Amino acid sequence: MERQRNLHNCDRESGMMTCQRRRRPIPLGVVLLALLGLVVLYALPARLPSGSNAAALQPPAGVAETVRIFFTTPTLHYPDIPARRTIPPLLEAVLADIARSRATIDVAAFDLDLEPLVDALLAARRRGVMVRVVIDGENLDTPAVSMLSGQLQDWRIPLVVDKRAAFMNNKFLVIDETIVWTGSWNLTENCTFRNNNNAIRFANRQIAGAYQREFEQMLTGAFGTTKRSGLPRPATYAGQAMVEVYFTPGEQALPSILEQVRQARRSIVFLAFSFTSTPIAEALVEAARRGVHIEGVIEQQNARGTGSVFEQLHAEGVDIVADGNCYIMHHKVMIIDERIVISGSYNFTSSAERDNDENLTIIHDRTIARLFAAEYQRIRQQAREPSRCN
Repeated sequence: MERQRNLHNCDRESGMMTCQRRRRPIPLGVVLLALLGLVVLYALPARLPSGSNAAALQPPAGVAETVRIFFTTPTLHYPDIPARRTIPPLLEAVLADIARSRATIDVAAFDLDLEPLVDALLAARRRGVMVRVVIDGENLDTPAVSMLSGQLQDWRIPLVVDKRAAFMNNKFLVIDETIVWTGSWNLTENCTFRNNNNAIRFANRQIAGAYQREFEQMLTGAFGTTKRSGLPRPATYAGQAMVEVYFTPGEQALPSILEQVRQARRSIVFLAFSFTSTPIAEALVEAARRGVHIEGVIEQQNARGTGSVFEQLHAEGVDIVADGNCYIMHHKVMIIDERIVISGSYNFTSSAERDNDENLTIIHDRTIARLFAAEYQRIRQQAREPSRCN
């Protein structure tokens, strides 16, 4: 039997008609199984001087900073029943950061319908925190988002809507100019409790500054190519991890992705909600031909959709499978040589590079790569198992 999916309110983040949301009201006590929160402690960040040899640099000692990696772990029981949920570590951690905020919270969200998070934003506003929100117009007229955006406006929280055909597909928060939450996680019930996602929390003023500058431009109504590029932007150390940040379409991420693929020596594994980028697919095929082990998982609904590279990669002998989540496998992740992680809102598509407002991080760190590799193996194993979706 063909597996069931979210049947209502299709989310077209990939550029295909991908049903991502089955809207159900969220009880205030809302709360599910899941989410692996894994914490890595690091030292004070340092900027990487332009033209320097990154491998020769050592980050300075100093006050400990934190990079925390979270993965949603949707229930294996289908369908998801809200009454059986427990509070996931990801939501717990985000709400704790919002509760501790003292000055500012900036939210850029493709979609926003998570009631506990909106309640936390309103509570922050009531105690005097400046809260500002940018959202994509694609989802503004859905019942949950309309209701929540109304609450935000009632509390005089600035709400800017991107009404272009292209998507404002970012999913990030900047808190007190210090903390950044980013990744594939939309601020929604589905992405929290049903879909596979990752969220990365950086406590780093340099990284937060880059995201806040991007947010400030969108807040003025500048989207897409009307924004000013922040490049060249030196890489930043978050402890031992070297982090590069890109915001498309103003800053090209594709050349950096291709460069990382071309430099791979041993392995590349990926998780892709949508994968239609011919240049990335061709770079993976070339890597496979020179002996790099390539394998991946693509969201089932998009695996054989219009423009998908699934068949192309499969025909070239790449070990690629469709996922096994009864809802959505929403990651956009690549892990290279077990030491580099590429992640963000950026799908592996031409739209993500040329049209949509997206963000992407390239993280050079073996510990973080191991965490993402474990998530990859978990999702890969689920794809091999008999379907539970009926």
